[in-house]
Amino acid sequence: MTSPTDISPNASPVLASSKRQPRRGPPESKHLQRQRLAGKCPYPLAYTKHVFELESLDMRLINHLNNGSVSFVDFSDPNWRAEEGSATPERSLDLGCGTGSWVIDAAKEWPNCDFVGFDLVDVQIPLRTLPPEYASIAERISWVHGNFLTNKLPFEDDEFDHVHIRGISQGVPENKWGTLFEEVSRVLRPGGVVEIMEDDIIFPLLPKWFTAPLRSRTRRATSVVHYPDGTHRGLFPFPDTQSDAAAHDHALLESLYKTIFSSRFINLNPTAILPSYFTTYFRHVTLGPVISFFMPPIPPLQPLPPQIITSYVIDPNSDTLDSRTSTVFASPNEVRPTSLSFSSVSTSTADSSRLSSMFTGTRRKSSSVSTYDSPEDSSLFTKPSSDPPKSPSPFKSFVLDGGMDDEEPAMSPYRIQMRNNLNLFNERALAMHLYRSYQVVLACQEEMWEELKDRIRNRKAELKPFGWDDDEELEELQSRKKFELLVDRYRTDMQTRTALWCSLTGIGWQFPPREPLSKAELIEEERIRAAMLEARAYAESDDGPPQPCRSLRVLVGYKA
Repeated sequence: MTSPTDISPNASPVLASSKRQPRRGPPESKHLQRQRLAGKCPYPLAYTKHVFELESLDMRLINHLNNGSVSFVDFSDPNWRAEEGSATPERSLDLGCGTGSWVIDAAKEWPNCDFVGFDLVDVQIPLRTLPPEYASIAERISWVHGNFLTNKLPFEDDEFDHVHIRGISQGVPENKWGTLFEEVSRVLRPGGVVEIMEDDIIFPLLPKWFTAPLRSRTRRATSVVHYPDGTHRGLFPFPDTQSDAAAHDHALLESLYKTIFSSRFINLNPTAILPSYFTTYFRHVTLGPVISFFMPPIPPLQPLPPQIITSYVIDPNSDTLDSRTSTVFASPNEVRPTSLSFSSVSTSTADSSRLSSMFTGTRRKSSSVSTYDSPEDSSLFTKPSSDPPKSPSPFKSFVLDGGMDDEEPAMSPYRIQMRNNLNLFNERALAMHLYRSYQVVLACQEEMWEELKDRIRNRKAELKPFGWDDDEELEELQSRKKFELLVDRYRTDMQTRTALWCSLTGIGWQFPPREPLSKAELIEEERIRAAMLEARAYAESDDGPPQPCRSLRVLVGYKA
């Protein structure tokens, strides 16, 4: 019998096809593809579907601020020198186009314009997948790939009359902005316009009074490692023991997140530095205000799930229960009696006013924390009352330039229009800005892990203030699991704070039913619920000014 190694070049095709092919490894992930480009581009975000979905959120924001348009440019401005017979651009470049969603939307709005989307990697929407009615749009779009940080843009001088830039500041070192704008000016024709929208790099914070009740759940015993000297400890103790010196529960992740940008010389506040670079290369610049969106109001707690009730069929002539049983569930609308178990917490309003907070240590007369009505007071969960509704406390959802006066006489029409459109947002819209911010943090998980490994190997002293226990050498796999537990905790805490379920019920969606719980599980839920309500009632009032969860700025300029 001929072995595969004895097959000659003249062997039959059937026999040659039986030769065993070398085994291939698993397909390369997007993160590994980005790692291969790490030496060329300092962009730390992974190319995941969650990151791509953020582009859709940004597009909806742009449309809202511009009354449905994809552009911040006023093409009726005298500084815009339109080509003969055209009131809109005829050739546009989207620098850092990502998936290309802006290009496709702009092609629908500007039917006489050709578009080029330029990005480092091939993650754009395949044009062949567009519906047949958009065939003319696909003919006017092309994708080009390259690195604008290390090479010149592969375009001729004065080739474009419009350049769009958005969301590249997380991958552009501060010393590269001048070179980048110089290249943009080169490919832009005289009289052409460039617009840029960038976000500050923010790590959303949660105060300890909010996260402490989430940690009050009774923890199950973890795996224990026993040592020859008789001592023992949990395998992954860090997620259950936080350093008291840390400002909040996610201080280590915040430090890792900010370090991966500062180590790449990427400024965390591009909204502050971009105007100086931008005005050097462009004229008639419109510096939009810095729009800072505050954290959303504290959402109500989710309704408690129903309790599992087991009914038994009892034979009157027997002292034993019949084997036939049936399980029924309490109605969600049924008022559940207060549990008398010692493990549950039940206090009246009068009682709670006499108790000191278990999370702040001090009493408060009033709370400055803006909250939604609790489920007991919300019309989403109770029948409407005949009493007149209480007027809600005023809540400011955004600020322009860190505190511009609404009555400022020098406000431009552009700023007035932007403020009016921003005022149309309801408070729950802030939850989407918070969602966007913490998804950006999660997208940097792999780079944060690389930074943590470097600290463990070379800079262990930097980890001690955050409670990272390094008394013994842990294997890399164990450290990785500890890190993933930290990330999962941050994700769940942010999901609780964002409470997208509240946004859905507010626009008419039915609250998704939760699985029924046993009596013991329900008692635990009630205890945590009471702890969270108490923490909100006694939240400290001197936490300082409201912290933004997102800050962005728009700049528009023309080439002389």
